[in-house]
Amino acid sequence: MKIPIEKLLKEEAAYLLEHQCTTISKENLHLPGPDFVDRVLIDSDRNPRVLGSLQQIFGHGRLGGTGYLSILPVDQGVEHSAGASFAPNRGHQ
Repeated sequence: MKIPIEKLLKEEAAYLLEHQCTTISKENLHLPGPDFVDRVLIDSDRNPRVLGSLQQIFGHGRLGGTGYLSILPVDQGVEHSAGASFAPNRGHQ
């Protein structure tokens, strides 16, 4: 069963769905697309090999060729959990 987004957002629905930004002009936005690296990053000081690698990443997977990129920090729980912060350092025993 699909629930309309307005119902999920409840009293904030109008505010969130009808919002128009007045602080950032649309000319300053870089919209996603298959040419994102060439259009947005090509004039940066990045090494051509880095740009090629970025293009490969943007062109791979389920989002490949869309201009969208999803990088998941799968190990954040291990690196940033309280257990890792307060556990004894086994390298200095």
